[in-house]
Amino acid sequence: MRGQGKEKIGVALIGCGSIGTLRACLASRHPSVNYLAVCDVVEAKAAELARRAGAKTWSTDFRKILDRPEVDVVIVSTSEGDHFEPVKEAIQSGRPVLVEKPFVLDLTDGQKLIEAAKEQKVEIFVGYTQRFRRRFLTVKEMLQAGHLKQVHSAFAKIYIPRVIAEAVMSRSPKTTPSLNTLTYLLDLLLWYLEGVRPVSVYAQSSLGYFKQKYDTPDATWVLITFEDGTVATLGVSWQLPDYYPASGSTIEFELFGSEGVLSIDDSHKDVILASSKPLSPQFIFEVPKNIGFLGSAMPGDWALNHFWGPMKDETDAFFDSVIKGVRHPALPDGKQACRVVELSLAIDRSSQTGKVVHIG
Repeated sequence: MRGQGKEKIGVALIGCGSIGTLRACLASRHPSVNYLAVCDVVEAKAAELARRAGAKTWSTDFRKILDRPEVDVVIVSTSEGDHFEPVKEAIQSGRPVLVEKPFVLDLTDGQKLIEAAKEQKVEIFVGYTQRFRRRFLTVKEMLQAGHLKQVHSAFAKIYIPRVIAEAVMSRSPKTTPSLNTLTYLLDLLLWYLEGVRPVSVYAQSSLGYFKQKYDTPDATWVLITFEDGTVATLGVSWQLPDYYPASGSTIEFELFGSEGVLSIDDSHKDVILASSKPLSPQFIFEVPKNIGFLGSAMPGDWALNHFWGPMKDETDAFFDSVIKGVRHPALPDGKQACRVVELSLAIDRSSQTGKVVHIG
C-alpha cells in the first residue's frame, strides 16, 4: 500500500468545505505529513484553504493533484453526492482513501469502488467519525468484554436542528435524513452487533417542511430485525428549531442484553454557555448565537488554537494505519460502509412504500 513504511507522507484533500477545511488543517499539523495539496471546484475556496493550511499546491481539478508524485494518500470531503469519481480516481492511482460518510448514495457505485480497490490492492476507509467519540468506543469495549452477553434489543435516536439539515440539502439534494444523519446510528449499531445480519426493516416518516421544500422526510422511525431475532428501533429528526442543540446533534443510545443494559445520553445538556456576547459561528453556522451546548459539535472543538475531538483522532488513525500497514480497529472500511448504505436505502424504500423491506 502506497505510503506504508514511510516516515513522511503527502496528502491530497479533495473538497474544501467545512469538513474538508478541518481535515486539511489536521493533516497540516500531523507530524508525518510533509506535503499537502487541496482541491475544490470553487477556485476561491481552494486558494483560501491552501493559504490557511499551508498547502504546497491547490487546484480546481482533482485529477491534477492526483497526478502529483508527492501524494501518497487521499481524503475525499466533497458533497455527499460527489464522492464516486474522486474516490474511483484515487483508487486507480493506487492510493489509500479516506472518504466522508455516507460512502455513496447509490449501492451499485459502492460495490464498484470496493471491486476497484480489491483489484488495485488499496484500502478504502469511511469517515464515520462518531466511532471515535470516547463514549462510543467504550461501548464497543464493554460489548467485547461480554458485559451484556448477548444483545437482544436496541433503541437509538439522533436529532439535528433545521439549520444543519438545510445546509445538508443545499449541497446534496438527493440525500435523506436516513442516508445523511441516521447513518451514524446505523453504523454504530452494525458495529456493535458485528457478525449479526439485519434481515428486514419497517419504516415510517413524517412529511412536513422538508417534504414541501425538498421532497424528503422531516423525520423517520424504523424497526430493524436481525437474523438472530434481535430487534432495534431507531429514529432521526430534522425538525428541531435552529440552534437547538446549539452546536449540532443530540443522540441517545441503549442496548439491552441478557445480562445487562448499556445506556448513553449524548444530549449535551451538561455544559451550556449562555452569554450576552454572541459565540463565534462554527462549521456551517452562518450567524452568531448566544447559547452554546459546548462539546456538541460532532467533529470536535477548537480550543487553544488546536482542534480536539473525534475527527482529529480519526484523521490521525487514517494516517497511522497507512504508514504502519495496520488498520485501526475503529476505522470502517468500504464493505462495512456499503452495508450501512444498503440499510439506509432499505429504510427509505420502506418509508416510501409503507411495506416491510427484506434485506438480501
